[in-house]
Amino acid sequence: MNSSHGTLENEIMNAVWSLEENFSAKNKEISVSDVVDYLNKNGEATRAYTTVKTVMDRLVEKTLLIRKKFGKKFCYTSTSSRRESANIAIRRLAGQYFNNDVRMLMKALEKECLA
Repeated sequence: MNSSHGTLENEIMNAVWSLEENFSAKNKEISVSDVVDYLNKNGEATRAYTTVKTVMDRLVEKTLLIRKKFGKKFCYTSTSSRRESANIAIRRLAGQYFNNDVRMLMKALEKECLA
């Protein structure tokens, strides 16, 4: 799984995770319209449908989302939970800057939060 992505990709993934958490366990398929509505209600900038669709398709290519077609509409689900993705990012950050020592990363975060 390629977990490297940009700011709009992060916003969209967070929207998908939030929508999945709020939808019933049986219905976790998220449409582009669901994400656009969520972003436009909860974000600082208004997002266009075509922009969000393009980025969601890119997230499919990066294997962060799965796309399924229902009639004329595409629906998406995440391939990993918010927590799983956060754990991957934490391990990557620890490896990149702290020689794979998560405790050193945590100490740095604690120090940064107290500053």
